[in-house]
Amino acid sequence: MSYNSNYNSTYRGASPPLSYYFLPRQRLNTLLAVHSISSFLIGTIGYIHPSTAMLFFSMESAREFGVARVLSRLYCSLIFAQGIMIWRARKINDGEIKRVFILAYFLCFLFSTVALIVEHLSNEGIVDGKFFGVAKIMAMMGLTAGYGWVSFFLPAT
Repeated sequence: MSYNSNYNSTYRGASPPLSYYFLPRQRLNTLLAVHSISSFLIGTIGYIHPSTAMLFFSMESAREFGVARVLSRLYCSLIFAQGIMIWRARKINDGEIKRVFILAYFLCFLFSTVALIVEHLSNEGIVDGKFFGVAKIMAMMGLTAGYGWVSFFLPAT
């Protein structure tokens, strides 16, 4: 009997305790759910309000702002769609397919993190180094670490 079915038979209708989401069999599901919900939020906010890109990138002219607005909407559309894929991937029972998803996300976030750090350190003024720029790098490092840990240290489920 799994922890979840045992918990539900004892406390019908109640949510499991927070520790449930960090059990070994739930960690991947928790990582995918957090990533998916974050993708929904970021994709929606960025698409509706593309000016939020100014929190991460410096734009000096109206033309640069226009280009950033279009690119932000395109990127946020992909982020939102990614959220759908991740949410649905949580229900896949084939461990090999999940491993492919996880490895692809690990590599995606690893290369994205390296690109952001290199741009940040080059100090050309494109990637804004204020709070949100550093927070974005930290979030990317967290996703890289999370997917890397699952890729290399958790058995396929």
